[in-house]
Amino acid sequence: MYDLSQYQVAVFDCDGVILDSNRVKSDAFALALESERTDLVSEFVRYHQEFGGVSRYVKFEHFFKNIKKVQNYDEDLKKALHRYAQLSKQGLLTCEVIPGVVDTLEYFRSQGVPCIVASGGDEQEVNEVLKTRDLAQYFVKIMGSPKTKEDNLKVARADGLLQGKGVYFGDARSDYNAATQFDLDFVYISGVSEWYQGKDFCMQESLPVYEDFSHF
Repeated sequence: MYDLSQYQVAVFDCDGVILDSNRVKSDAFALALESERTDLVSEFVRYHQEFGGVSRYVKFEHFFKNIKKVQNYDEDLKKALHRYAQLSKQGLLTCEVIPGVVDTLEYFRSQGVPCIVASGGDEQEVNEVLKTRDLAQYFVKIMGSPKTKEDNLKVARADGLLQGKGVYFGDARSDYNAATQFDLDFVYISGVSEWYQGKDFCMQESLPVYEDFSHF
């Protein structure tokens, strides 16, 4: 049983930590580029999975610039982003919630511990989805792209929200990096993570690994 009582602030990633949405996102990335060559799309999806938590804007630009290797891609980029946003939001509204996360959020609220979302997803989309799903009530701040997680946590710190000992629940290397930069304990939520080296890495670093929040 992990001791949550030691914390004065908690940070949550969204995809794979609050919502079981990693597969939704991977599928949406592929479908947004369904008119492109399948081998390039497959390479792109692998890139997306390796760099979980990175903004969609950065990822799609990487596809056109570094995978497809074209120079004039502004219109194609806009179309891909629009298509992805439609597919992603639809999936986010219907996917399952990660087991036990609501109980964990209820616990933190009962203890007066502020909770923050630091997501790689589009900030407006994440806010709308969590509000629609009645989950926004648990968070004092919901942040996302196009800012990086580190930039968003800088804002949270400037707003006085990272006071005391904190924990970061994440499922990607980008979450670990952000947690480390802001001196937050990192807890790896592994159940639907697409960080395929995550368990081995966290075991080597003696970091806590939980499939979900049902044993907290």
